[in-house]
Amino acid sequence: MIVAIVTFSPRHRSSLSTAQQRALFEATAPAYLKIPGLLRKYFIGSESRAGGIYEWRSRQDAEAFYTTEWRKRITDTYGTELRIEWFDAPCVVDVEGGQILYAPDLLDERGDHPR
Repeated sequence: MIVAIVTFSPRHRSSLSTAQQRALFEATAPAYLKIPGLLRKYFIGSESRAGGIYEWRSRQDAEAFYTTEWRKRITDTYGTELRIEWFDAPCVVDVEGGQILYAPDLLDERGDHPR
């Protein structure tokens, strides 16, 4: 599994109220349900930056999504360049689900125990 943290500093961010920011995130959230290889996306924001934390099945899935066109759309929409940081995520602790999720390459042949 791979985690990508995407951040940018939109030029008009400070002009949006918290309610407007939330509405923007909620309006775009359903589109992420159909992205191949995406496991989770967290919308993040602060006074100076916005973005998302994406959990992917693989780097290939993530790179297929972060196309030149996608980058241009973000840049055109928010008037700023974005930054993508990459991290390996060998396991995820799912407290609510009461389980630990392991990256597929860490599982044994049966696929249910870490090596």
